[in-house]
Amino acid sequence: MQPGSDSSRDLRTFSSVDPRTGEERRRFTGATPAKEPVITTERADAARGAALLPSLPAGPELSPEAARVIGEVPGYLGVPFVSPIFQALASYPGYLVPAWDRFKPVIGSPEFRRAAAGLGVPGGLLPGPDPALLTADADLDRVRRYTLTFHRLLPELLLLASCWYRGVTVGAPASLALDGRTPVEGPGPRGVPPEAVSIAPDPSEPGEDLARVYQEIRALHDHPRVLSYYRALGTWPGLMLGVWERLGPLARGDAYTAARDQVLARAAAAAATLPVPVVETEHAEEVAAVLALFRTRLIPALLLDTAVVLALLGEDTQVGEDGSVVTA
Repeated sequence: MQPGSDSSRDLRTFSSVDPRTGEERRRFTGATPAKEPVITTERADAARGAALLPSLPAGPELSPEAARVIGEVPGYLGVPFVSPIFQALASYPGYLVPAWDRFKPVIGSPEFRRAAAGLGVPGGLLPGPDPALLTADADLDRVRRYTLTFHRLLPELLLLASCWYRGVTVGAPASLALDGRTPVEGPGPRGVPPEAVSIAPDPSEPGEDLARVYQEIRALHDHPRVLSYYRALGTWPGLMLGVWERLGPLARGDAYTAARDQVLARAAAAAATLPVPVVETEHAEEVAAVLALFRTRLIPALLLDTAVVLALLGEDTQVGEDGSVVTA
């Protein structure tokens, strides 16, 4: 790949330091701000994202270019659905379209794939299979395939969000800044494999017990809404209740918190070595908020939770040299 030159010289910036990482934060703007910029951290960005996300339209009216991006996402990421991160960013097509066009060649690169493979779940977190769940009144083969589809996507999605968040905040050196000036070659879309499946979230009103579980998931993970994966499993309430009875105590534990922090730190470190899209946008604050929410809260929880569900269902896993778990 031949990344573009550094576009930060054309942009006004302000900076801060993340207290957890010690990393300087710079927010890019296309002109001198009309008011003093807010000095912020990723945690504060995520909090703003949690307030912003419910206000964004679930299906915004798309420009032809944004619709093209949404149509390309499944083939490049190898899944039969579009992640909500792209649906949220579709409200800011001036950012989404150039960010996607500049970054999509990176997705299929060996460097990106290797970095994503290093974001597995730490091996000590996962429980053994639970035979009681295998008798649940549910299409378990479809649930396994759907959970595998989701789980295999999430390391790449976390790495993408980490790279994009870096691009819209701290930026990148000239050697890693994708500013659109120099074309970047890539392998193109990989396509959706036949074993990948999607389950539509249950649109019906949940019963009392299922509604309680959804509320517990939202509260524990600090999510602004119940994510589609949990609502899809809620198609079979008995299965979802049984999964959460076993998953909930794990998600409240210190090992789970440590695993999440480890995965986030690895993703941030990997993003610092990869090309990132540097896009001048008047919506930098909103874009950073959305990306921080998905990077720090939504994607890591799903990555860990889907790994636990697969373990409970007896899905084979392998432990890598770094102690992380990779689905077989």
